[in-house]
Amino acid sequence: MTPLNYLKLLVVSTVILYSCKKNTDDLTPLAVPTVTTSAIAAITGNSAVSGGNIISEGGSPVTARGIIWNAGTSTLNTTVDGTGVGSFTSNISGLAPFTTYFVKAYATNANGTAYGNLVSFKTGSAPPSIPVDNDPLNLGNPTNALPYPSFPDNYLKDNNYYTISYSERRGIPVWVAWHLQREDLGTTSRQDDFRADVNLPGGWYQVQNTSYTGSGFDKGHNCPSADRTLSVQANSSTFLMTNMIPQAPNLNQGPWASLEDFVRNSLVGTTNEAYIVMGNYGTGGYNASGTKVDNIDNGNVTIPAKIWKVVVIMPKGNSDLSRITSATVVLAVAMPNDNRMYTGGSSSDWRTYRTSVAALETEANAAGVPLNLFQRVNDSVVRQALKTKIYP
Repeated sequence: MTPLNYLKLLVVSTVILYSCKKNTDDLTPLAVPTVTTSAIAAITGNSAVSGGNIISEGGSPVTARGIIWNAGTSTLNTTVDGTGVGSFTSNISGLAPFTTYFVKAYATNANGTAYGNLVSFKTGSAPPSIPVDNDPLNLGNPTNALPYPSFPDNYLKDNNYYTISYSERRGIPVWVAWHLQREDLGTTSRQDDFRADVNLPGGWYQVQNTSYTGSGFDKGHNCPSADRTLSVQANSSTFLMTNMIPQAPNLNQGPWASLEDFVRNSLVGTTNEAYIVMGNYGTGGYNASGTKVDNIDNGNVTIPAKIWKVVVIMPKGNSDLSRITSATVVLAVAMPNDNRMYTGGSSSDWRTYRTSVAALETEANAAGVPLNLFQRVNDSVVRQALKTKIYP
């Protein structure tokens, strides 16, 4: 039964009660109120305003009025908003974003309860939380991802030790963001517990540890295992398959690994901190056999064509956004996911693939990824300076 039919069945618009007179052939209906449901107003991601209008009390005074509402589940929610005739307002709260709800006004007198017309509405997005220092999204949400299943190609998910935008259709993250400083590093060994992410929305395909088997691609970390060695929990989190992409082995084990080491040991070291984002775009990469592959795991996992990373480095401190200037260090790279390329010499040096954030954004947008970095850097001059830099 649909939510609409469920609510219609559960609350009947008019209740007529009969009293028996001495002459049982002469039945006179007892009057219930006449009520209409108001239009929905002030809709947000978690609240709305409704109400109704009691046109007539019927045969006796209205002792209760309000609305009933639900999202098609078995649970009905009820408000009580006064007594008597006239219009009234009902506030609805605790709603889920991007969800359809059904509402009816009601009025009760001694003879029964009457219901107004059925009204439906859909909530919008909930206000996003404001990132703070060391939050991976402190510099901005790269694709304006949202944490709602209704955004399956740009689904914002917190994996506790890093934040991702996930594409259910592609079976890989759009990007992964994390903050890195010396305090994130310890002596925990590599856990190697590759596994499905069971915390994806219900009904979504969960990429498995075995999904890449025989593909000729590595399970390539976005947030590296070596960036999260302070605890077993932190390191283990990096082995969720939502933190993986199919990555050409010569790329993953060659220039990409060298870049990760350089960022962690040379750029961050003990005195700096970094905001890092890694992502991908396009379809089709070349595996260990030199074969171009568009997808694996029966089409559930897309092979990206290009893999990128952007790193912002600054001295450790507080109020990070306010400390960013046009002199802040930015490193950006974009590398083809092509195992044939990384065979030694300059082709295996990550510096060969340096680019600017502006060029990266242009290419990603052309491939269908709405990439826009540094959105929370308020100074437009500084933001533009950061986007045009190429690491020396």
